[in-house]
Amino acid sequence: MLQMNETQVLEIDIGNSFAKWRVRAAEHTLLSDKVALKSLNVNELFSAAAQLKITKVSICSVAGTQVDRLFAGRIELLWGLVAEFFSVQESCAGVLNSYVDPSKMGADRWLATVAAKHLYPNTEICILDCGTAINVELLSASAVHRGGYIMPGIEMMQHSLLVNTAQVYCSAEQLGLEPGLDTGANVANGSLMLAVALLEKLQRQMQQQGGLLLLTGGGAKYLLGYSEAANIRYVPDLLMDGFKYI
Repeated sequence: MLQMNETQVLEIDIGNSFAKWRVRAAEHTLLSDKVALKSLNVNELFSAAAQLKITKVSICSVAGTQVDRLFAGRIELLWGLVAEFFSVQESCAGVLNSYVDPSKMGADRWLATVAAKHLYPNTEICILDCGTAINVELLSASAVHRGGYIMPGIEMMQHSLLVNTAQVYCSAEQLGLEPGLDTGANVANGSLMLAVALLEKLQRQMQQQGGLLLLTGGGAKYLLGYSEAANIRYVPDLLMDGFKYI
């Protein structure tokens, strides 16, 4: 049960397309929401939480300075607080970064890696984060980040094929692994086929290492059900959980 004197923290994940936020008190999530950046109305941002006694604001952002300033300004207006933006360092919460220049790594990828280490300690881990882009992060059992991969997300793959193609349309509702019977279905199912192939390859790789594959991100819903391997974990709030450990 929530205690009235527990600190209320606002945690925000600002991605390329969406921003997710939650208000947390200890292990309790009091409020949460998700907003599309392209239709963002800053005057309505956090309105559901405006009456709460927020004492700290943590932000992980890859959206750029302009968007960051909008969020920071709204936070200062509502609660008089200066938001703390998470940045990538050589090490954080017991995890060692592999980048030659850690500042070049996306903060979202780094925070998810930190969360994975604490949720599944002493374990070989691969993170498959399916968002606007698909990010893959590899983490050793000794908590050393071993690098990763970045590739287009499912919807980005579709868009890249359709943007200059007239009279072709596909949607998430069409997604499946069966051969498409029109061009839209070819594109939709082809993008899913590539993502599922990646899922299966990473799952086998981690199985050989005795490790876990963590599936997260907004696009992970498209992959659920295509593998029932015992070493796959669906962790929808992996990045947000990272705020607990920094």
